[in-house]
Amino acid sequence: MVKSHRNEKGVALPLALFALVMLTGLLLAFLSMAGMESEISANLTDVARARYAAEGGMEFAFDQLITVNTNWNTVLSPPINGLLVNAQPLIAGSPQLGTFTVQVRNDTQAGDTALTGQPLDPSGSGTSDQNAIVVLTATGTYQGVTRQIQAVLQNIGLPPIPGAYSMPGVQADLWFDNANFEIDGRDWYCKSNCNDPDPSKRVYDLKNDQSKMKYGIATQTGTQQNSNPQQTYEQRAEYKLDNAGKRAQVKGKDQTNPGASTSGLNTVAPDASLNPAVMQTFLDRIAKSSSTKILQSTMSCPMKLEGDQNNPSVPLLSNGCGIDKQPLDLGDRANPKLVYFRGELDPTSSFTSLMVEGKPIRGAGILIVEDGDLRVKDQFDWDGIIIVTGRYVSSIFESGGSGTIYGAVISNETVWNEGGNQNQQTYWDGYFVGKPRIRFSQEAVDTAGRALTTRKLYSWREL
Repeated sequence: MVKSHRNEKGVALPLALFALVMLTGLLLAFLSMAGMESEISANLTDVARARYAAEGGMEFAFDQLITVNTNWNTVLSPPINGLLVNAQPLIAGSPQLGTFTVQVRNDTQAGDTALTGQPLDPSGSGTSDQNAIVVLTATGTYQGVTRQIQAVLQNIGLPPIPGAYSMPGVQADLWFDNANFEIDGRDWYCKSNCNDPDPSKRVYDLKNDQSKMKYGIATQTGTQQNSNPQQTYEQRAEYKLDNAGKRAQVKGKDQTNPGASTSGLNTVAPDASLNPAVMQTFLDRIAKSSSTKILQSTMSCPMKLEGDQNNPSVPLLSNGCGIDKQPLDLGDRANPKLVYFRGELDPTSSFTSLMVEGKPIRGAGILIVEDGDLRVKDQFDWDGIIIVTGRYVSSIFESGGSGTIYGAVISNETVWNEGGNQNQQTYWDGYFVGKPRIRFSQEAVDTAGRALTTRKLYSWREL
């Protein structure tokens, strides 16, 4: 056998060099990865901050739009044109910490139904909102990185209010005899002592800017079917006002000169913006909200509010059938409430769904009395909107009924043949025998709008 002899001298050096090269490559790879990790981390930080800026924009938009009471036309139309805010710093004075831009558009685009869960806005217009739904897109920017969030905002909103006292329903029958009342569609506001819980200690005045002024009395358009002889709704209201000699006690926007105010018949006017369909849509949305508590009043157990001298904003509620002097918070200017009473059908038109007696009683927000009369027997003060609506209803101020309502009153009768036919007895939709003052106030209407908790932001998604 031949033995081979291998000389391995000098092998260590190449191996060492090879290992050194390998380790150097690995080190460079690790250093490169470490550098990339910091870049990735920085990018993630920028993306997160841009998204937070977009979320801040969405919250900003919600806070801005929650004060819109009826629809979104004011932000969809000039001068805003849907651009609610542009490059707003997330932190005031520090744009380097992130900015946001918010665009608002009407839900009229293909695919919006899947986003909103509702049919497209029936207007088909980008500037005319009819279903109180808009699509918000918030863009957040930080260090050149942008993120977008899109969401849907739905607003129940308040119905249009054309008059200090509005009768949008299918009857406009009023009774004014022997009444020392006041109905004023000019725009009032609280000038001083506004936080005093006692309305009599506050000082109110007419606004210099009367652009929000309403008619004294607003009716539906068209002819009242159960009138004999046939009259328009406007003529029905004017006839009784004129017949009772009470022209001077109704003031407001002049229908012949809308920029001016007047008293008497020219501030009694038809206005189709508020009608039974609009009212029903508004009521349905409120009734379906989980935040709405409806107090049931029946003919056998009618609801009654009695004033509490020590706490007029929390009167005592009774119905003679288990509810006995239960405190009910009617709210105040700082914390307005939605208070909803629902009665039942009474074709005799004699059912009082809510009796208000025992002075003083006061509240703020939205008071709804459905399917039955609201009967005020004593002092009753309210900041906001009072709605009496449904079948065989009336807002009644008896001889002792007094107080001031700043905001508006809506009496919406939905049964045209109340009383049977044209020749039967008239049933009054508004009955003024006491000394109530109804003064329109946009300030109070805005207060009422804050009582609605059914605006919602949903379908939140990142683009």
